[in-house]
Amino acid sequence: MFKGENVICISWLVWDSIPLVMHHMMTRLARDNRVLFVDPPVAYSNLIIQPDWWKNHLKKTLLWLRGVNQVRENLFVYYPPPLLLQYGHFKIADRVSQAITASTISKTAKRLGFTTPILWIYHPYAVYPKGQFKEKLTCYDCNDDVGFFYSQNFNKRKKLSAMEANLTRKADIVFATSKYLFNLRKMQNPNTYYLPSGIDFTLFNKSISSDCKIAPELEAISKPIIGFVGGMVNSKMNWEWIREASVSHPKWTFVFIGPCVEQPPFYITQQKNIVFLGPKPQEILPAYITGFDVCLIPYQGEAFLRACQPTKTFEYLAAGKPIVASWIHELEEYSNIVFLSRTIEEFVRNIESALVVGKKEEMIKLYIQTAQGYSWEDRVEKASTFVTKIIKDREMNQINK
Repeated sequence: MFKGENVICISWLVWDSIPLVMHHMMTRLARDNRVLFVDPPVAYSNLIIQPDWWKNHLKKTLLWLRGVNQVRENLFVYYPPPLLLQYGHFKIADRVSQAITASTISKTAKRLGFTTPILWIYHPYAVYPKGQFKEKLTCYDCNDDVGFFYSQNFNKRKKLSAMEANLTRKADIVFATSKYLFNLRKMQNPNTYYLPSGIDFTLFNKSISSDCKIAPELEAISKPIIGFVGGMVNSKMNWEWIREASVSHPKWTFVFIGPCVEQPPFYITQQKNIVFLGPKPQEILPAYITGFDVCLIPYQGEAFLRACQPTKTFEYLAAGKPIVASWIHELEEYSNIVFLSRTIEEFVRNIESALVVGKKEEMIKLYIQTAQGYSWEDRVEKASTFVTKIIKDREMNQINK
């Protein structure tokens, strides 16, 4: 891993959330480098369609006014000023928003002494590269179809896709977490590499240890427990499938752990055998997963299913648990161990099968063996190698001029 660098991370997900690729990457890079993690700015235009978000927007405005927060050694979190309009409405508004965001980040970085930084971007719309930060390199780490979360409107998503394509072309190097995203970005930038997400194998593998006690919250819940861990957005959660499974099998209990970005549908919250336990610190998740009989990835949305590579797949496998998932393209190569579902009927049948197959010792060993091939340390090392090569090649070219 490279050392002694200044890294500015432009994230589409806030620091104080369920840790995803940007959190894991920056936490590890901060061991030997200084990292400025930039949260995504809120847009007040969102309040028109989501007026109940005002508390969230007020909180984030106060975070901006508070300034930089040092969350650990070498790692700083900055919240940029709120925007009037969300990205993707008008080109001129996007450029103004990008200029304001970039200016405030640049001033903050300068104040912290972040000279000639490596710009590590996850948010494809927040800044307009390149050169504004006097960066030595721009990396776009593409880990999701971000436009899917920003808007379901075709015209707006088209504008957002154009912004992302522009960033991809201008980046010095691009990483992609799924093969679909890799193939897409490769057409826009030949210096694109496939780097799937990693996991904290040691943490999640604790679930199979006899020392790992089931979380007290689960002890009073009737089994079998069909569980899910992660953030819940209605547009990506297939609540229809969950309802059908819970109604057809009232003795099953469906347990959801994680934050609900939106209130789940009423037909879900009224079901007695569907339980929401809220978000939990990552370090205690093994105590919950060990109590699951089957783990779920019940996603929906063709664009999302095509592009995503759910990290939770390998976290579940590291815990030795059977998985029932929607037909996620990236998981097709694991169809021998992951139950993939195209229909409601298949989803329910797969849960029935997983409850039986998942208890077999040989399958548990196979789950764990598969998960061992993924680690965040390995991803950081590979990414660092690519980045270091570009920096050294440029330095040599400068010397030879």
